[in-house]
Amino acid sequence: MYCHLPILTIITITLLLQQSNYVTAKAAAASTNATPVTTTKRKLKSAELALCGSIATMVGDTAMQPIDCIKTLQQSNEGVGLNMVQAGKRIFEKQGFKGFYSGLGAYVISDGGAGAIKFATYEALKQWLDGRIPEEYEGAAYFGCAALAFVASSVVLVPGELLKQKLQMGQIASLREGVPAIFAEEGIGGFFHGYSGVCFRDIPYTMLELGIYDNLKRMYMNFKRRQQNLSPHQEMTTTVLDEIIAAGISGAITGYFTAPMDNIKTKLMIDPSKYKGFIDCTRKCIQQNGLNSIFDGCAARIAWLMPFTAIYLPLYEIFKKKLETGPAPLLATKDAKDVRGGARTNNRLLYGNIESSSKHFCNAGKRKLFSFFTT
Repeated sequence: MYCHLPILTIITITLLLQQSNYVTAKAAAASTNATPVTTTKRKLKSAELALCGSIATMVGDTAMQPIDCIKTLQQSNEGVGLNMVQAGKRIFEKQGFKGFYSGLGAYVISDGGAGAIKFATYEALKQWLDGRIPEEYEGAAYFGCAALAFVASSVVLVPGELLKQKLQMGQIASLREGVPAIFAEEGIGGFFHGYSGVCFRDIPYTMLELGIYDNLKRMYMNFKRRQQNLSPHQEMTTTVLDEIIAAGISGAITGYFTAPMDNIKTKLMIDPSKYKGFIDCTRKCIQQNGLNSIFDGCAARIAWLMPFTAIYLPLYEIFKKKLETGPAPLLATKDAKDVRGGARTNNRLLYGNIESSSKHFCNAGKRKLFSFFTT
């Protein structure tokens, strides 16, 4: 698995660079041609938005997993007082290089599923708000949309987060061993230890991450309209570089302000028997290790979230734009009448479409990687 990580990173960077070059070339061509070129965008289906969000989230998770492992150790009772370098050394001494990727499979699957639900819900809520509230209130409304989007995705996210952190701390050796053991001992509720901590962390996290990101883009587009003397309703797009900067700023701000909640959430998941809940855990941490202890792992969280958001949010935008301007819906279904029975049947099944869409993205990445190194 680990040998594919450099290739995955190269393909991601290449996609971003190639998309940036495409936007720059398109803008240059538009400035020299007298006849403007208009691009028709189509409204994406929820399944398409879910696919974009899932793939982008999984790529970001894979790229930043080593930093997440370091952060988890720092936030545990075992790693109190360790800085990032010391935590990294301890992981390497105990588990070797593979220790930095403990829990990756569980986390990528669960967070990919959560990302699919989160982005599909967020975009659907934004589309529903469009035209229903005054434009000056849209920015504030995005924060509420983000909060609801997380609540929808939390059912998938929390069990994966719990399994990932138990694997990172060596409390379970594998998913095959850990899942039956947790279920046998505590039932389905055992997979939701720390749920309150995740909600306390991720509701403000998702609100800040998506809310700040979208508002930064809106502010920048309004600034460009004023600079170019364009009307407020004239369409304006952001470049990949704009999106990377907005995402990086959003990640850094979000990482800092949600670090204490992330710390408490980790303790509730790793040592649930020691605490009665989020408030009790916070109180005991401050009593035993001082107020600053709730910020343990803060630097690692920022070092993880800032590049993570700078990778996965622009990547999501790239996938979404490709589908919006694509020749045909990748996930569209065509209904037809069955001549014999008169029943309506789908000519294309959803799972087949998702598979073909995934292949489309993978093949596009390979083609861009090849052209990047041969041109």
